[in-house]
Amino acid sequence: MDRAPIDSALILTTSRIFNRPGEPSPASPLTVVGGLSLFQRTILTLQRGGISRFIVLAGDETEDLRRQLQADERVRAEVRWLPVLESSPGDPRTWEIFPGLLGASYLAVGTGAVFPASLVERVRQEARVGEPLVVVRDALNPSMGLRTGSSKPGGRPREPGDPAVLQPSSAEGGVVLALETPATPTLDVDLVVIPEGFTASGWATSHDSPYPMHAALERAIRQGQGRVLSLGSDWYQDVYTEGVAGPDEAERQLLRSLKGGLEGFVDRHFNRRCSRWITRWLLRTPLTPNGVTILATAIGVLASAAFGVGGYAGGIIGALLFQLSAILDCCDGEVARLKFMESAFGEQLDVVLDNVVHIAIYAGIAWASYEDNWGPVALLLGGFAMLGNVAAFVVVQHATRMRKGLHPERRRHVESILNSLVSRDFSVLILAFALVGHVEWFLPLAAVGSNTFWPVLAFQLRSPNRSARA
Repeated sequence: MDRAPIDSALILTTSRIFNRPGEPSPASPLTVVGGLSLFQRTILTLQRGGISRFIVLAGDETEDLRRQLQADERVRAEVRWLPVLESSPGDPRTWEIFPGLLGASYLAVGTGAVFPASLVERVRQEARVGEPLVVVRDALNPSMGLRTGSSKPGGRPREPGDPAVLQPSSAEGGVVLALETPATPTLDVDLVVIPEGFTASGWATSHDSPYPMHAALERAIRQGQGRVLSLGSDWYQDVYTEGVAGPDEAERQLLRSLKGGLEGFVDRHFNRRCSRWITRWLLRTPLTPNGVTILATAIGVLASAAFGVGGYAGGIIGALLFQLSAILDCCDGEVARLKFMESAFGEQLDVVLDNVVHIAIYAGIAWASYEDNWGPVALLLGGFAMLGNVAAFVVVQHATRMRKGLHPERRRHVESILNSLVSRDFSVLILAFALVGHVEWFLPLAAVGSNTFWPVLAFQLRSPNRSARA
């Protein structure tokens, strides 16, 4: 069956698509999660997933929602508004007008949850012409009475009246399943594909209200005319007005879903754990990701000044400030991703200012060592460390631009070296030396280390196609 191109979405801000009796009410679309309202986050997530046109079905909060989008430069999609009083989703006739407004197949999405753009991309990829697609949390959950395979336990073929069987088809990150016999999984994810012609005249009955779309999708699945897509490696987090699944838990889920880029052991296992606590606070401030980058840089420069003062206290204060700077260096990217504020300029600013901090740290330690008892040797070692840092910066910039074009085996080597060069794991080493009162011991290690990896990386980048020819 042909794929159905999906570039439009209907946003429900006042109700759910699926009836979920016994559950708390969904949070208001104005509820803030991770620095954005649920409404903004839904729009931006869908936009990142490839949706370019929206119809928003809104109620009493319409003006507040409008103001949020009008003031948001990140929203580039076309948005049209419909009043829920005139177009109630509980009235089957309302759904009959959407195909004419949105054209062809479209997504129907609620604002009472957070989810990743990768899920939207998968749904769009798996949409088929004339066939509704419903996302479910776990299509293979035994409690649904569903299982995979083409035979009963024991190996005998399926017979009429046997429990339903879900047949999987390929879907990156999850499983798309078509029902061969009547069965109904739990429908509780407000993210579905409504195909063209699905809501033609007579598609729902008077008994289907107040959730006509729920009833129609359930019938389609029971009759084998619809498909379900399991979340797989993706996730979907409801946000309720109360209880354990409130805004705080949704924010924690967003933070857990973040993945760092090139980073070392200390970043992954310590700095990231600490940064998430600070990021949650930063999200509640007007500070931009670039502002966080500058803050991290300022603290790093203060650390270098403390090192430059010298003495045991200066070393300890400098090491702790540098560690805080390294943690904040994780926060800027987290804030950018959670607020959809990533930019090429911000990424480059982060890299440049990281190197400014490193050079300042080397200079501070070298000066204190010179003043202490190392004399000109300290300045020489500090100069070598700074020179190596500048050379590494130039080579890393070149490697970052060309690594995707390298042969896979060479690319793995390059990325391994990049991890070593961009890592701030040495902050722990500085702290250890500070605790024993000998920060200056770090200086020869920095002079050697900063001039070791970049020549190896430069060697790996030579003649990019040589490995491929071999």
